[in-house]
Amino acid sequence: MPRVSQQYKDERRREIVAAAGGCFLEHGFAGASMHRIIAATGLSAGALYNHFPSKQDLVAACARAALDRVLAGEGPGADAGPGFDPGEWLAGLLERLAADPATTRLLLITWGEAATDPRLRALAGEHLERVRARIEELYGRWAVEELGLGAGPAQEWIGMFAQAILSVLQGYVVQSCLLPGFDHDAYLDYARTLVAQ
Repeated sequence: MPRVSQQYKDERRREIVAAAGGCFLEHGFAGASMHRIIAATGLSAGALYNHFPSKQDLVAACARAALDRVLAGEGPGADAGPGFDPGEWLAGLLERLAADPATTRLLLITWGEAATDPRLRALAGEHLERVRARIEELYGRWAVEELGLGAGPAQEWIGMFAQAILSVLQGYVVQSCLLPGFDHDAYLDYARTLVAQ
Protein backbone atom coordinates (compact mmCIF):
# COMPACT_ATOMS: atom_id res chain seq x y z
CA MET A 1 0.00 0.00 0.00
CA PRO A 2 1.55 3.36 -1.02
CA ARG A 3 2.42 5.77 1.77
CA VAL A 4 0.43 8.99 1.97
CA SER A 5 2.63 12.08 1.86
CA GLN A 6 2.65 14.64 4.66
CA GLN A 7 1.58 17.25 2.12
CA TYR A 8 -1.51 15.18 1.29
CA LYS A 9 -2.33 14.74 4.99
CA ASP A 10 -1.93 18.47 5.63
CA GLU A 11 -4.17 19.33 2.68
CA ARG A 12 -6.82 16.88 3.83
CA ARG A 13 -6.70 18.38 7.35
CA ARG A 14 -7.16 21.87 5.85
CA GLU A 15 -10.18 20.64 3.89
CA ILE A 16 -11.69 19.11 7.03
CA VAL A 17 -11.10 22.29 9.01
CA ALA A 18 -12.72 24.38 6.25
CA ALA A 19 -15.79 22.13 6.13
CA ALA A 20 -16.06 22.03 9.91
CA GLY A 21 -15.68 25.81 10.03
CA GLY A 22 -18.78 26.15 7.87
CA CYS A 23 -20.70 23.92 10.28
CA PHE A 24 -19.49 25.89 13.29
CA LEU A 25 -20.52 29.16 11.65
CA GLU A 26 -24.00 27.80 11.01
CA HIS A 27 -24.57 25.93 14.28
CA GLY A 28 -21.92 27.12 16.75
CA PHE A 29 -19.33 24.87 18.34
CA ALA A 30 -21.88 23.12 20.57
CA GLY A 31 -24.58 22.74 17.92
CA ALA A 32 -22.42 21.33 15.14
CA SER A 33 -22.58 17.59 15.67
CA MET A 34 -19.88 15.26 14.39
CA HIS A 35 -22.56 13.70 12.15
CA ARG A 36 -23.06 17.12 10.47
CA ILE A 37 -19.33 17.71 10.19
CA ILE A 38 -18.69 14.26 8.70
CA ALA A 39 -21.47 14.85 6.15
CA ALA A 40 -19.98 18.26 5.25
CA THR A 41 -16.53 16.78 4.65
CA GLY A 42 -17.79 13.91 2.52
CA LEU A 43 -15.44 11.56 4.37
CA SER A 44 -16.18 8.45 6.34
CA ALA A 45 -16.24 8.76 10.12
CA GLY A 46 -13.06 6.67 10.31
CA ALA A 47 -11.22 8.93 7.87
CA LEU A 48 -12.19 12.06 9.77
CA TYR A 49 -11.31 10.60 13.19
CA ASN A 50 -7.97 9.53 11.76
CA HIS A 51 -7.13 13.24 11.38
CA PHE A 52 -9.03 14.59 14.40
CA PRO A 53 -9.59 12.05 17.20
CA SER A 54 -12.29 14.16 18.87
CA LYS A 55 -14.64 17.04 18.18
CA GLN A 56 -12.66 19.08 20.71
CA ASP A 57 -9.53 18.62 18.58
CA LEU A 58 -11.45 19.81 15.53
CA VAL A 59 -12.87 22.82 17.38
CA ALA A 60 -9.36 23.77 18.49
CA ALA A 61 -8.00 23.38 14.94
CA CYS A 62 -10.76 25.60 13.50
CA ALA A 63 -10.26 28.21 16.18
CA ARG A 64 -6.49 28.20 15.65
CA ALA A 65 -6.90 28.55 11.87
CA ALA A 66 -9.20 31.56 12.32
CA LEU A 67 -6.91 33.16 14.87
CA ASP A 68 -3.83 32.62 12.68
CA ARG A 69 -5.50 34.37 9.75
CA VAL A 70 -5.65 37.62 11.71
CA LEU A 71 -1.93 38.28 11.26
CA ALA A 72 -1.56 36.45 7.95
CA GLY A 73 -0.86 38.48 4.85
CA GLU A 74 0.31 41.69 6.45
CA GLY A 75 1.84 42.61 3.13
CA PRO A 76 4.19 45.50 2.28
CA GLY A 77 4.94 48.06 4.96
CA ALA A 78 4.51 45.44 7.68
CA ASP A 79 7.73 46.40 9.39
CA ALA A 80 8.77 49.43 11.33
CA GLY A 81 11.28 50.62 8.79
CA PRO A 82 10.97 53.63 6.48
CA GLY A 83 7.48 53.93 5.10
CA PHE A 84 5.80 52.21 8.03
CA ASP A 85 2.45 53.90 8.65
CA PRO A 86 1.03 52.87 12.04
CA GLY A 87 -2.52 53.93 11.21
CA GLU A 88 -2.52 52.10 7.91
CA TRP A 89 -1.11 48.91 9.47
CA LEU A 90 -4.09 48.81 11.84
CA ALA A 91 -6.53 49.78 9.08
CA GLY A 92 -5.08 46.99 6.91
CA LEU A 93 -5.69 44.49 9.69
CA LEU A 94 -9.33 45.61 9.97
CA GLU A 95 -9.75 45.57 6.18
CA ARG A 96 -8.58 41.94 6.09
CA LEU A 97 -11.19 41.08 8.71
CA ALA A 98 -13.85 42.90 6.70
CA ALA A 99 -12.86 40.95 3.58
CA ASP A 100 -13.16 37.66 5.48
CA PRO A 101 -16.42 37.78 7.47
CA ALA A 102 -16.28 34.04 8.16
CA THR A 103 -13.00 34.46 10.04
CA THR A 104 -14.38 37.46 11.91
CA ARG A 105 -17.43 35.46 13.03
CA LEU A 106 -15.27 32.48 14.01
CA LEU A 107 -13.18 34.83 16.16
CA LEU A 108 -16.33 35.99 17.93
CA ILE A 109 -17.56 32.42 18.41
CA THR A 110 -14.15 31.36 19.72
CA TRP A 111 -13.93 34.22 22.21
CA GLY A 112 -17.46 33.50 23.41
CA GLU A 113 -16.71 29.80 23.95
CA ALA A 114 -13.36 30.66 25.55
CA ALA A 115 -15.25 32.08 28.53
CA THR A 116 -16.22 28.53 29.56
CA ASP A 117 -13.80 26.23 27.70
CA PRO A 118 -10.29 26.16 29.25
CA ARG A 119 -8.67 24.80 26.08
CA LEU A 120 -10.13 27.56 23.90
CA ARG A 121 -9.34 30.15 26.58
CA ALA A 122 -5.67 29.10 26.47
CA LEU A 123 -5.71 29.17 22.65
CA ALA A 124 -7.34 32.62 22.48
CA GLY A 125 -4.99 33.95 25.16
CA GLU A 126 -1.96 32.63 23.29
CA HIS A 127 -3.22 34.29 20.11
CA LEU A 128 -3.87 37.65 21.78
CA GLU A 129 -0.35 37.49 23.21
CA ARG A 130 1.00 36.97 19.68
CA VAL A 131 -0.99 39.94 18.37
CA ARG A 132 0.18 42.11 21.28
CA ALA A 133 3.81 41.03 20.72
CA ARG A 134 3.51 41.98 17.04
CA ILE A 135 2.06 45.37 17.97
CA GLU A 136 4.84 45.95 20.51
CA GLU A 137 7.47 44.94 17.96
CA LEU A 138 6.19 47.24 15.21
CA TYR A 139 5.08 50.23 17.22
CA GLY A 140 7.93 50.01 19.73
CA ARG A 141 10.56 50.38 17.00
CA TRP A 142 8.48 53.09 15.37
CA ALA A 143 8.24 55.01 18.68
CA VAL A 144 12.03 54.98 19.02
CA GLU A 145 12.90 55.67 15.38
CA GLU A 146 10.14 58.06 14.35
CA LEU A 147 8.91 59.63 17.60
CA GLY A 148 12.39 59.84 19.11
CA LEU A 149 11.40 58.26 22.42
CA GLY A 150 14.14 56.76 24.55
CA ALA A 151 14.07 53.03 25.26
CA GLY A 152 12.46 53.43 28.72
CA PRO A 153 9.67 55.85 27.73
CA ALA A 154 9.04 53.85 24.52
CA GLN A 155 8.59 50.66 26.55
CA GLU A 156 6.10 52.36 28.88
CA TRP A 157 4.23 53.94 26.00
CA ILE A 158 3.98 50.74 23.94
CA GLY A 159 2.66 48.78 26.92
CA MET A 160 -0.37 51.08 27.10
CA PHE A 161 -0.67 51.51 23.34
CA ALA A 162 -0.75 47.76 22.63
CA GLN A 163 -3.74 47.41 24.95
CA ALA A 164 -5.55 50.14 23.05
CA ILE A 165 -4.86 48.47 19.68
CA LEU A 166 -6.09 45.11 21.00
CA SER A 167 -9.27 46.87 22.17
CA VAL A 168 -9.77 48.32 18.68
CA LEU A 169 -9.35 44.86 17.14
CA GLN A 170 -11.71 43.16 19.58
CA GLY A 171 -14.21 46.01 19.30
CA TYR A 172 -14.22 45.64 15.53
CA VAL A 173 -14.94 41.92 15.71
CA VAL A 174 -17.80 42.36 18.19
CA GLN A 175 -19.39 45.42 16.59
CA SER A 176 -19.08 44.29 12.96
CA CYS A 177 -20.76 40.97 13.84
CA LEU A 178 -23.43 42.20 16.25
CA LEU A 179 -24.15 45.91 15.84
CA PRO A 180 -27.02 46.70 13.44
CA GLY A 181 -25.97 49.34 10.94
CA PHE A 182 -22.27 48.97 11.77
CA ASP A 183 -20.30 51.60 9.82
CA HIS A 184 -17.04 50.02 8.67
CA ASP A 185 -15.59 53.24 7.22
CA ALA A 186 -16.36 55.25 10.36
CA TYR A 187 -14.68 52.56 12.47
CA LEU A 188 -11.58 52.72 10.27
CA ASP A 189 -11.50 56.51 10.72
CA TYR A 190 -11.75 56.00 14.49
CA ALA A 191 -8.88 53.49 14.41
CA ARG A 192 -6.66 55.79 12.37
CA THR A 193 -7.46 58.75 14.64
CA LEU A 194 -6.62 56.74 17.75
CA VAL A 195 -3.24 55.74 16.35
CA ALA A 196 -2.46 59.28 15.22
CA GLN A 197 -2.81 60.72 18.74
